[in-house]
Amino acid sequence: MALRLPGDIRDADTFWDVLHNGRDTRSEIPTTRFHAGGFDRTMGAHGFDIRHGYFLDQDLACLDSFFFSCRSMELERMDPQCRQLLEVVRECLENAGETEYRGSQTGCYVGTFGDDWQLLNFKDDLKSGGGSKLNLDLFLANRVSYEFNLRGPR
Repeated sequence: MALRLPGDIRDADTFWDVLHNGRDTRSEIPTTRFHAGGFDRTMGAHGFDIRHGYFLDQDLACLDSFFFSCRSMELERMDPQCRQLLEVVRECLENAGETEYRGSQTGCYVGTFGDDWQLLNFKDDLKSGGGSKLNLDLFLANRVSYEFNLRGPR
């Protein structure tokens, strides 16, 4: 098991602690996302009074690239969601004690939501070169299978 959840949950022990103690991992909306006070009901019908949510605390731009075959330019342009997925899959294999997975008939299925990074890339006219097509969420299972040499269905 490997995971990243709100409340800085990065391992099974922390996850169990949250479940066992009924802890709520809700937090105020980080100003790095947007300034929630700028969108309150004083704006009329377009405002909202949401002040809290569930957010990952990790810097999604960080990835220990030593473990992966991606070129640096490709990693820079890769969707942070994909970078984090690669990292979590590696941790999951390590936590399971798996060492003989390369070339195995292991299937890879990925469920995802959100294409913010893809939309941002489509708007950036200055980007060219490799990596931009790898940001489509439909390629995530293929990217994981390629990176870890998994030969099963995806």
